Amino acid sequence: MSKNSKPDYYEVLGVSKNASKEEIKQAYRRLALKYHPDRNKSPDAEEKFKLISEAYAVLSDDEKRKLYDMYGHAGLEGRYTSEEIFKGAKFDIDEILKDLGFDLDFDRIFERFFGFSMGSPFFWQESKGRGGREPLVIDVEIGLEDVLHGKRMEVEVPTIVQCSTCKGTGAMPDSRIRTCTVCKGTGQVKRVIEQSRFGTFVSIEPCRECNGKGRIVERPCITCNGTGRVRRIERVGVSIPAGLEDGTMLRLDDGHGSKSNRYGMDNDAVDGYDVYIRVRVKPHPLFKRSNSDIVYEAKVSFPRLVLGGDVKVPLLDGGYYTLKIPPGTQPDTVFTIKGKGLPRHDGYYYGRGDQLVKVSVKVPTPSTLSERQRRLIEELDREFRE
Repeated sequence: MSKNSKPDYYEVLGVSKNASKEEIKQAYRRLALKYHPDRNKSPDAEEKFKLISEAYAVLSDDEKRKLYDMYGHAGLEGRYTSEEIFKGAKFDIDEILKDLGFDLDFDRIFERFFGFSMGSPFFWQESKGRGGREPLVIDVEIGLEDVLHGKRMEVEVPTIVQCSTCKGTGAMPDSRIRTCTVCKGTGQVKRVIEQSRFGTFVSIEPCRECNGKGRIVERPCITCNGTGRVRRIERVGVSIPAGLEDGTMLRLDDGHGSKSNRYGMDNDAVDGYDVYIRVRVKPHPLFKRSNSDIVYEAKVSFPRLVLGGDVKVPLLDGGYYTLKIPPGTQPDTVFTIKGKGLPRHDGYYYGRGDQLVKVSVKVPTPSTLSERQRRLIEELDREFRE
């Protein structure tokens, strides 16, 4: 299917254009249950499952939905890669599918059905975190003013918490939990492999009757599918220090990521992972950064460069600085305004960098000149030629 013939996402999910987030979520649940390839074996089920998942990933995200409503598919193409389309909906889709009884996590589903893994946009592959798991990396954007002053902001961190319905037991409140009669509650069974005059060889394996848990739940919890854990998105406050470089990684304090062990769950609880904030600095319309210095290009008229004079230069922390241009200043001359750059760091804060002002010639276009200005320039041109 070509990009131009891609179907309307609202029609794919069967909802109206003013549908609420809850209506969109319910529509996706219904269609995911119908077309998931583990359940539907028809030849086109996988393609339909991909399409409804893509539609849900876009329409459940406020920013992507706004772009789609304004510009259609063209508003998303070139702005988001295939992985980035699903990035915001990763944990939501994972929770929906697990709630529907599909025992595959999001990363494995998308590697199997979509041909890519969602690991790379979310996980920093260069090092391992606690329990051997890759750290979770969350990208945030700040402005150059935030680099100057620092910023306090909130980020959404996916967490695994105790299920409130079953209190972590994995069973419905009115369900009975009995000890496994096969392993006698140990979760393991011993099997004699060989007996000889040298001794008895025994293998110890997880009990198949209770899946190694040592207990059997008659009615598994419908909220967490018997796992005792559910995924949640937690809003966490983060302090962005002043002076950070673009791409800096900040590690969140312990307690974020998987919270399983904090709730005293079973030994098979998921290990926690480290959470890092990757700081991205947005380009500024006026200033460019050079380490702790900032660079501003001041466009000055030719007469001002020749005769000299004052030029007002904007500062990153607000206000203006009056820069004195000496007579005969050449284009590309750089002036320095001391201490008006970004904070310097070398383990400790030690002042600010400078603001560098690069002078360039402001050349008016013929259409902007008055007749008098044109005559004066022509007269000046004749004078220089003579």
